Amino acid sequence: MMKNYNIKYSWFAVIAILFAVAACERDISDDAVEALFPNTAEVYSDGPVGLTDEFFESFGPADGANPFGFNTSTTDVYEGSEALKISVPAPDDPDGGFIGGIFRDRGAGRNLTGYDVLTFWAKGSTTATVGEVGFGDDFEGSQYRVVRTGLRLSTNWRKYIIPIPDPELLVQERGLFVFAAGSESTGGFGYDLSIDEIKFENLGTIAQPRPSIFNGVDESRQGFIGSRFQITGLQQTWNTATNGDVTVSPAPAYFTFTSSNPGVVTVDENGFAEIIASSPIDGNGDPIPTIITASLNGVEASGSLSIISQGDFNAAPIPDRAPENVISIFSDAYNNVPVDYFNGFFEPFQTTQGGTPPLNINGDQVINYTDFNFVGVGTFLNVPSVDITGMTHFHVDLNVQESVDPGDFIRVELINDVGDNETSGTFTISSSDLVSNGWGSYDIPLSNFNGLGERDQLGLIIFVSDATVSNVLVDNIYYYQEVVDPTPIVDDSANTQVMLPIGFESTTLNYNITTFEGAQSNIITNPDQSGINTSSRVIETLKPAGSQFFAGTFIDLDAPVDFSNSQIMRMKVWSPKANIPIRLALETAGGGNQIAVDANVTVANEWTELEFDFSAVRNPGLNYQRVVFINEFIVNLPGDGSTYYADDIRVLD
Repeated sequence: MMKNYNIKYSWFAVIAILFAVAACERDISDDAVEALFPNTAEVYSDGPVGLTDEFFESFGPADGANPFGFNTSTTDVYEGSEALKISVPAPDDPDGGFIGGIFRDRGAGRNLTGYDVLTFWAKGSTTATVGEVGFGDDFEGSQYRVVRTGLRLSTNWRKYIIPIPDPELLVQERGLFVFAAGSESTGGFGYDLSIDEIKFENLGTIAQPRPSIFNGVDESRQGFIGSRFQITGLQQTWNTATNGDVTVSPAPAYFTFTSSNPGVVTVDENGFAEIIASSPIDGNGDPIPTIITASLNGVEASGSLSIISQGDFNAAPIPDRAPENVISIFSDAYNNVPVDYFNGFFEPFQTTQGGTPPLNINGDQVINYTDFNFVGVGTFLNVPSVDITGMTHFHVDLNVQESVDPGDFIRVELINDVGDNETSGTFTISSSDLVSNGWGSYDIPLSNFNGLGERDQLGLIIFVSDATVSNVLVDNIYYYQEVVDPTPIVDDSANTQVMLPIGFESTTLNYNITTFEGAQSNIITNPDQSGINTSSRVIETLKPAGSQFFAGTFIDLDAPVDFSNSQIMRMKVWSPKANIPIRLALETAGGGNQIAVDANVTVANEWTELEFDFSAVRNPGLNYQRVVFINEFIVNLPGDGSTYYADDIRVLD
């Protein structure tokens, strides 16, 4: 037989307890304060003992908790007449994919200083693993929360213990029991969890306390003034007479944290270390680290945090692009898309540390990679991949935290449709473009990631240095669409020479058009006189099915391209397909010395204007007198019979 209890899952206001103390000449002793609160040991024994009317208070359904699976049984008990019967849901249960909540004391709290453990009996309908069980969670701050994770159930009743890290602190505790259970260990299948005889005890067999921070590891961090670091991996392990070694995760309030140099790094009772000054320098010119350590109930914890302050922080430039033209991966300036990780650790070859959590410097979040050889930022495992079809550029800000030597580089790789029909492209930022101890901002046309192909399922951004750069700050990772104001329509109808700008409007001029590798080009009446291009005549190019991927067209000019005022060229194009690269190349008279820049078409079946920046590739000592353009320039992708149109080729004023 089962009984149902009402469940409350809303958050409670803090209950204020006022004590009227008669005036006297002596203070209340600690013993007297402790005596103000009952030391009742039982939490649940044939029913709730001294708990709130709601008895079980569920975690919030908005967080995925299922509030409907908590019941009791009078037939399946360990001892007495009643036990808890909890139905752990499957992850796709419409009412919530896990179950969990707290039991709270009805009054102002209990004095638990006389106990060293919380005990209970439990079993499962299968040998599942319960996520966490403990006490100290009261929905009102949970200052002294303690949980034991990964409790393996038996199908028979078994006694479990949760040791108390420091009983002397629990003078007035309201959070008497907490649990959370899901079906991760059962392959997504729900199961029954039975719990009985929950109470605090003084076993006297809990010995050899071994506290730790950072799971016992000596960690190192670097940061700037204003950086905050959370002390994580808080644990306490005991040897027990019947359960062997038992490890729990205590709240920071159980620990005493210490800074070796509080004038440089402070640490508070909540386990947050903050850099407030620069690290001192030793006789060799090296910074002296500040060491954060901890103890629990007088026992020194293993593990530490070594922090070197790098002084004042100069933030990366604040992006000013319109949010509607940006897809942000990591930036405080925009709403970021969901990300799986900022350091996908690829064993055994990756050495890179850091990335998660990012540095928090006075509210400005920045990624810091150390021991950097390569690292991945993922958006394909548990979050949607990113469709950047309409974007034109990739942006990132990098700050190399060391000297930059010749041969240093950071290569960026973008991978679409990870693991399936995967395509990728790379772009290398060379040593001459990297900035030592300062920010470099990089706007890379997506068309420069040769080989990327489709861009509708971007799942990985990989940064590679091959350890040429070992310490780098990263900020403002985003894709964007460059929005350019269209240039005026070119009217070259009166020209007597073929020279830029070219608008194909002359009916008498020979435009010196030549095609190669199967492409077919002709000057025709503009088939779509709308949008940004209402001109009369354009050049049409057919890329026949099976033609070479580099099949294209060139125009021999009668005068060299004039780059004296600008090295940026524009061309209007009409493409039947979006998200394809158009290559614009320049050669010297008669051919040779080719330089090329790709730009991505972001729309289909309408006129758009592409921009090609030749400033980084041109040789100022050469005169370029041939203009070459190739539609859908994707290596090894043959033509498919598509027809393209181009117009208004010019150097941007």
